[in-house]
Amino acid sequence: MSKVLLTILLALILCSTAAADLYVHIGTSGGAWPQAAYVITPADWSEVPAWMPAQFDTFCVERTVTFTPGTYLATIDDEVLLAGTTGLTVLQDDVKKIYAAYLNLELQDLDENLIQESVWAAQGYGDYSVNGTIASRIADTSKIAGWNDVKVLNLWEDNGGDVQSQLVMTPVPGAGILGVLGLGLASWRLKRRKMALAA
Repeated sequence: MSKVLLTILLALILCSTAAADLYVHIGTSGGAWPQAAYVITPADWSEVPAWMPAQFDTFCVERTVTFTPGTYLATIDDEVLLAGTTGLTVLQDDVKKIYAAYLNLELQDLDENLIQESVWAAQGYGDYSVNGTIASRIADTSKIAGWNDVKVLNLWEDNGGDVQSQLVMTPVPGAGILGVLGLGLASWRLKRRKMALAA
């Protein structure tokens, strides 16, 4: 019984970080509209995950949502929680691949506004198309390492109002640790069942 309680306690501690308040400051790079890439700096007084960089570049997912640079509440999600005009709440695979290629320094020779427009196109905004050079590079699996770990960084006002959805690469540490804990618990239950059957 004590092992079960310990496992549950560890899982709750690890899960609690996902529910913590994360605040980030979003600013622009100072270029021409749409001023990509945007710059995210986690607020040091908030609950910043250990894996999150002290500052990183990102791109907007929602084409039709404007924002003012500032500090906002952030949630890390698998979905775009307010999907703008496309209605696509699922982050598209090509968006993840474009961002992974950017972080892997495979798109450094391209204008970042072109990358931003390609992100919007890949997310379903029909007034843009994915740049041909970007499309060919993201087709090369060696250039998009970690693409499946790209998530949505949804930004919110404190009152719950949508600000914008950004991109973030995460190593998903909580999921990995919880998976190991889950396997440990399953193994412990299996042993206990075998012992009960043997008795």
